[in-house]
Amino acid sequence: MNRKLWENLASLYSVHAFNYLVPLFTLPYLARVLGPAEWGALAFADAYARFVSLAVEYGFGLSATREVARIRHDPSARGRQLSGVFGAQLLLGAAALLVTVMLARFLPIFASHRWLLPGALFWAMSQGAAPMWYFQGIERVRLMGALWIAGRLAGALALLLFVHAPGDGPIALFIQGTAPFLCVVGGLVLAYRDTPFYWPSMERGWEALNSGGSLFMFRAGAAFYSSLNVLLLGFFAPPVVVAWYAGAEKLARAAVSAWSPINQAFYPRINHLIATDRAGAERTARWSAWLMVAAGLGMGLFLFFSAPLVVRLALGPGFAPAAGVLRVMAALPPVIALSNVLGAQWMLALRLDKELNWIILGAGLVNLVGALVLGHRYQALGMAASLVIAEAFVAVAALVFLRRRKLEPWRGSPAEVVA
Repeated sequence: MNRKLWENLASLYSVHAFNYLVPLFTLPYLARVLGPAEWGALAFADAYARFVSLAVEYGFGLSATREVARIRHDPSARGRQLSGVFGAQLLLGAAALLVTVMLARFLPIFASHRWLLPGALFWAMSQGAAPMWYFQGIERVRLMGALWIAGRLAGALALLLFVHAPGDGPIALFIQGTAPFLCVVGGLVLAYRDTPFYWPSMERGWEALNSGGSLFMFRAGAAFYSSLNVLLLGFFAPPVVVAWYAGAEKLARAAVSAWSPINQAFYPRINHLIATDRAGAERTARWSAWLMVAAGLGMGLFLFFSAPLVVRLALGPGFAPAAGVLRVMAALPPVIALSNVLGAQWMLALRLDKELNWIILGAGLVNLVGALVLGHRYQALGMAASLVIAEAFVAVAALVFLRRRKLEPWRGSPAEVVA
């Protein structure tokens, strides 16, 4: 818990504060200006963009951060890593664009709101390629955080200036891509100030794809119970019901993100310590667990008791049914906090990528079955219940696995990972 860790934690919380405060003002504005039906279509496009962003990001936020944390004192190695990831993302972006154009005609909401697709693609490509992973790995996020904050403020101002009617949803999506796009351009400029420049190459790109493949599976599996539900609901429910579910989910995810800077600050530190100071890595993981679970419990209780007020203030008229959905999702912050400490922080630090992937894919299957059964019957409420069950599955499965291997971070023993 030295000064550098606290500085990075403060910087990440500054970024998080703006990521939270800006939507706090723009979400009510968009919900009121666009109306429930058009905002529901926008939420569907946003969910689709998150899948495209997932493909472009490819789990580098975990795999590349982990590698940079291990080679942080070797500028040449960092430059090669940066070149490889950027080359891989160029390949992934081209593939995502091709697949999206081919599939767009089969997505019902895009058929009636086709102009949402270009904005969704711009947002997705920018978000997926943002190189925040590099600065987290070297634990120097202050400048990148400032750039991100500037982009968020510029985007919020642009929303107020240019989005005034229900038909302005595509403009809103383009504006949402402003902050990550500035992050991509500015982040690369900042990274190459102290890192040798290497042109992206096909060889380095394939190497990066190969090294990040297991953690891409982790990201993809998580998407099956974090972003898929909005898309599934859009297939058998009208846009207004999608709006109720998506509105509640956005508010719940905002609460979950209250501890995401803790995760981002501790993740590279735990990975750096695991090879040199196992006891120190365990202490750091315990600190992270206490902070994240405490924040999760607090946010969960707040959501449960204040759901009607939060929905009324954040979403406005026409969204009252979202309050019940939000109360179901109040269980998410503490559950996800525990699963992130055990899985995304500790199991990945121990290189238990394959085992964690099986857990995540299992949770995705649980959510898919729950969404098709509960979601089809109870629509928004059923989707919310399915999501909570899937997230609880991750936490319980990770805990059971670590206890059987005697690898819990609070055990305090120097047990080795069993291959």
